[in-house]
Amino acid sequence: MSQSNASQRGYTIAELLSVTFVMALLMTAVALVVGPLMRSQSQTQAKVDTVQAADMALYRLERDLRNTNLGLIWSCSTGASPTCQTPPGALTTTAAIAVASAYQGGSGPFQIIASSGKPSWQGLTVYWVDSRGNIDVAFDKPSGYTVGKNPSKSDAQNAVSDVTAKGGVQLARFVETLAIGIPSVGHQVALQMQAQSTVNGAVNETTYRTDLETRN
Repeated sequence: MSQSNASQRGYTIAELLSVTFVMALLMTAVALVVGPLMRSQSQTQAKVDTVQAADMALYRLERDLRNTNLGLIWSCSTGASPTCQTPPGALTTTAAIAVASAYQGGSGPFQIIASSGKPSWQGLTVYWVDSRGNIDVAFDKPSGYTVGKNPSKSDAQNAVSDVTAKGGVQLARFVETLAIGIPSVGHQVALQMQAQSTVNGAVNETTYRTDLETRN
């Protein structure tokens, strides 16, 4: 009887408290180790997202800016009646950038005027920040524009109006801010973009700045 009673004895309150305390210590230790690892992984993923997004957008913009003329770049607003202007000397945030393009359809073969060797402008490529905070891109030959001629500010405004109404191709997510400037240095253009991504509460912000030369 004594052995049977001993085998059926329950835990005392002191024993339960001891086990609970030890388990709490173990869970705290696990949280202290795993928490930073999870945050680090999220921060790394956020960094990768912003770098990939900015790299893609930067490559396309640099290509188009290098292959246009300095006087055929406009900083534009968006909305019902876009307005465009020559970018100021200092870097200034803009909703859209319109660039004269000699690429057929915006991404095809680069067109050259045989008699002069100069670009045969096909229309304008527009980059803009959409309502979701991403960068979209689209090529447009606005109404009334004649292929081969230098696009005007009015052409740029019409192109921005066309593409923002019809929509374009999402070039990159997370790139939320565009800035452009034309300092008085040769044919130089200053370009800046800011990308931001959030993964599991971890926020990463990356800013890219480049200075490049246009054709002339």
